[in-house]
Amino acid sequence: MKKLLLLTAIIAGLCAPAMAQTDSTTSVREAYIQEFPDRFYLKPILTVRNMNMRVDDKLGDQPSVKYEPINNTYLGLGLYMFNLGLELSFRLPSSDEDEEKYGETSAFDFQTNIYTKRWGADVAYQNYEGFYIKNPDNKFLEWKSDEPFIQREDLEIINFQLNGFYMFNNNEFSYRSSYMQADKQKKSAGSFLLGTTFGIFKFLADSSLVPGSEGAANASEVHVQSGKFTTLGILPGYTYNFVVKDFYLNLSFSAGPANIWTRSTTAEGTDTAVKIRPVVGARVAVGYNSERFFCGFSMVSQSVSYGLDNIDVNGQTGNAKLFFGIRFLEKGFMKKNLF
Repeated sequence: MKKLLLLTAIIAGLCAPAMAQTDSTTSVREAYIQEFPDRFYLKPILTVRNMNMRVDDKLGDQPSVKYEPINNTYLGLGLYMFNLGLELSFRLPSSDEDEEKYGETSAFDFQTNIYTKRWGADVAYQNYEGFYIKNPDNKFLEWKSDEPFIQREDLEIINFQLNGFYMFNNNEFSYRSSYMQADKQKKSAGSFLLGTTFGIFKFLADSSLVPGSEGAANASEVHVQSGKFTTLGILPGYTYNFVVKDFYLNLSFSAGPANIWTRSTTAEGTDTAVKIRPVVGARVAVGYNSERFFCGFSMVSQSVSYGLDNIDVNGQTGNAKLFFGIRFLEKGFMKKNLF
């Protein structure tokens, strides 16, 4: 019996520091972050999804070209229940006037941003066909002067993106409060981030990405018709939630090197290369978050510079959201958690 009591005392002594540490961690988190375990919410969302590409001539013989699709606006509804957040949205139709001015875009765009207490992820698959040049100058208008904007119905861009990141200060900082509203940040706090990125970016056109470049001095480099870029990189960064009562502002920035495998087709043939190029990610969120109501704006963006011989192809993807939501008390089966 004495041996049993002694063994029990030893086990209790070993477990006491761990239990104390767990209690301390819990109390720190409760001081900074308020969760809503007994509530679910609904929020209407207006989203603008981003997919554009800019081509820069390094030698300066040709002006920069920025391609954008027409009408990338979505209307949807967000739901948070069973400790899981979901969003469903539909693309709004474009007007006849815009289609006549900018052309038509055929698009499939799936994007999701995942935020848990410790880590997060971004997943995207985008396939767009039909763009227009947002910044036409006199050279372009002379090349095709019968249109108010130069339309490129032949240009197709496909993007697959997978990001993952870890938040080191997950006891005091909450991404979910600013971008999901699953909980609420009560005190200002920040966290270092460590992320990885993997992506495949492809474009295909019937003619040069830079209109009227066939006669340029570096036409063999500028006259790029298709390309494929596979990216693998590391993205360290930092994020901070500024909180004043029920109002919040989140600023996040990450940047790092990436290994990029390139394959491009020009007038001279196909070229392959492996280069190290920068990847930059940014997030901004601002809004109001109380126990019952919340509203705000958020933006997630990532840009990659894919370098070829004498031109830079810069791809930028992401989304911007405007939302308003209401929390309700859970009842019955709603109180169960899926995870």
